[in-house]
Amino acid sequence: MKRIRVATAAAVGAMMAMAWPPTPARAQDDGCAVAAKPKKKRGLGGLLSAARSSGLEGSIAGALRGDGDLKSDLGGVARATAERGAADAGARAACAATDRASGGGEDGTGTRPAAPASATGRARRETAAADVQYPSRMPVADTIKAQIAAFDAFGKVRCASCEGGHAYESWARQAYVSELRGEYNGWAKKLGNLAVGATLPWTSGSAAGVITVRSEGAVNGFRCKQLHYRLTRGSASAERPGLVCWGRLNEYAGSDSWVEVY
Repeated sequence: MKRIRVATAAAVGAMMAMAWPPTPARAQDDGCAVAAKPKKKRGLGGLLSAARSSGLEGSIAGALRGDGDLKSDLGGVARATAERGAADAGARAACAATDRASGGGEDGTGTRPAAPASATGRARRETAAADVQYPSRMPVADTIKAQIAAFDAFGKVRCASCEGGHAYESWARQAYVSELRGEYNGWAKKLGNLAVGATLPWTSGSAAGVITVRSEGAVNGFRCKQLHYRLTRGSASAERPGLVCWGRLNEYAGSDSWVEVY
């Protein structure tokens, strides 16, 4: 009886010392597996479950009957457990090395690597090419933008009844609002229909202006007319360039027409 109690105690101690039975692995996309967290049973039920999983259930029963070799069986289970642990450690190390080398599709810092400069440049060119399909989206040089801003600053005057308290005598189209009322894109059409050398005058308050068609030619693949704006107030004056081109106003336009670029 004493021998049976000793054998049983040894078996129970061995089962408690050894790792719990292997847990199912959860597959990842890269072929490495992550072991699922095992759900351990407590008490006698847990010990019996461990015995069944480790293959010692029969050995313990044999020891209790007196016809088993529990010592040898414990040694075999211990060796198998050690070998399995070494194999698992090797697999985890290999997966970790692969992740470090490839970054798992990332740069190792948890962020996606920046797109190559060539891809970024190509995207910008494709966007610019799409915008150039419409004259209204043609790029305007900073020097021209500065001239237009200075021209409008010259034409800015106080106006008690105007929104913001200011009006702009440099806005030539304001002189033709009544004439063009109800006509879609009427101002650009009026400018585009002017022949080279023709002029279009306007007056506003104490200032007088004139638009002159200087030339006609291709700009960014569009048929365009170069304009010249001049505004005079007393002995002072300001000038700026203008441009109207033939093409679709935007992606929703059904046909080509004259479009004011600036």
